Order: sequence, then C-alpha cells, then structure tokens
Amino acid sequence: MLALSFLPNENAHIYLSYNRGYRTGGLTQLSSDPSQPPLYAYQPEYSNNFELGLKSNYFHNRLHANLAIFYNTVQDVQVPTLILPDAITVIKNAGGLVSKGFEAELQGIILPGLEMTYHFGYTHAEYTSGVLSQNGNEVGLAGKRQVFTPDITSMLAAQYNRPVSKKVDVFIRGEWYYFGRQYFDLSNQQVQTSYRLFNASAGCIFPGLRLSVWFRNIGDTRYIAYAYDFGAARLGDPATRGITLRIRFL
Repeated sequence: MLALSFLPNENAHIYLSYNRGYRTGGLTQLSSDPSQPPLYAYQPEYSNNFELGLKSNYFHNRLHANLAIFYNTVQDVQVPTLILPDAITVIKNAGGLVSKGFEAELQGIILPGLEMTYHFGYTHAEYTSGVLSQNGNEVGLAGKRQVFTPDITSMLAAQYNRPVSKKVDVFIRGEWYYFGRQYFDLSNQQVQTSYRLFNASAGCIFPGLRLSVWFRNIGDTRYIAYAYDFGAARLGDPATRGITLRIRFL
C-alpha cells in the first residue's frame, strides 16, 4: 500500500492511495462427475486499486462531506460456481475485470437534535476478458457486468433525538435505501432491476437500557436478494416489524 495526503486547510483532507490486493489460489472440492478432473486448481487473484478522495468538515463539525473516486483492475478473477447434482461450489478463474466509480457522503446536524445522512455510490464493473463454463456452455465474459454488484447504491437517513429528562432520551429514525440494477449470473441473464426499501424505528434510551420498535421494508417490496446461476433465487425479507431490548450490565 502507498498513500499520499495533503491538508490544504484545517477543514479538508485530500488523499491519493494505491493498494495491491491478493487472494490465494487453491484446489476446488471433489466432484462426482467422471468427465471432470477430481481436483481442479485455480490461480491466485491480483488487483490494483487506486483511490482519490476528499474528506472535509464545516460549521464547527456540524457538516461532514466526503468524496472518493476509485479505479480497480483485477486479474484472474475467482468466481464461485455451483455444481449440480453434487450441490458443491467450485472456484474458477474468470479472466480480467475493471471496476470504476465514485462514492459521496454528506452528514450533518440540520437542527438541534436532528441529524441527516446521505450516501451515494456508483460502480461500473465489467469483465474485460475471459471464458468460463456455465451449465455446460461456454460464456464469453468480455463486456459482462460483475455479479452481485448494483450499479447504484444510495441511502438517506434522518434521526431525531430528544431528552425528556436528565436520564432518558427518545428517538425516531427513518431510512430510505435505493439499489440499482444487478446481475446474479456471469451471462447476465438473471437480473434484479432497481428497487427501494423503507425502514423506520423509534424508542427510548435509559441508562444501561435501550428499547426500540422497528419496521423494515415498510412498503413490502418484493425483490431478489440472492440467485444461483441455475435459476433458483432467494427473495428478500418481506415487511417485518419487531421490538428490541438491549441491556448493558457494565
């Protein structure tokens, strides 16, 4: 890792970093398919990661603003593949990958007791080369998008805290999440289009105790949380509500 930083003033920090990543190679699990080798070796994965960023704060730390731009290249990408009917996962090298984008964050105290946070991220990650076998067919990966990687992620949260006595605080919080398009297989046939989730919670905080009532996926949005390349999928949790009590004994 190599990093350079510059402080133009007391409220800002600019940095440039480079990281060399590594993921070890190894051997896959055993397969009962006689047409496949009993053990299949996969190569190490290497990445070069560049990031340029700015961290800043204003109005006596009441507002924080961060921005980061990144560009990553990966060689011999390791991709897990489910093998049926054995129901085992083997890892194979898929080729080259380029991932680039940016992330931005704003966090501030808008009014006394009211704090708001906003995150936004954009990622364009696609394979530049490689051919991989999937369900008995060869898949050319050049131009295909990386799996399990939404192109856009965004979150807006607001929380209001108010003391009702010297030892008791109450709070209410709302959250909005946005997830962009993402793919679940290398051929980019299984796709989850963009969707939104709304969460909310409220509660009381006592010395050593926190009681909250929460609601998740308020709109009961139906979406795919995970999918396999052979077609099976797991749906995300539906509208859920509950109560949480946390006690601290120290």
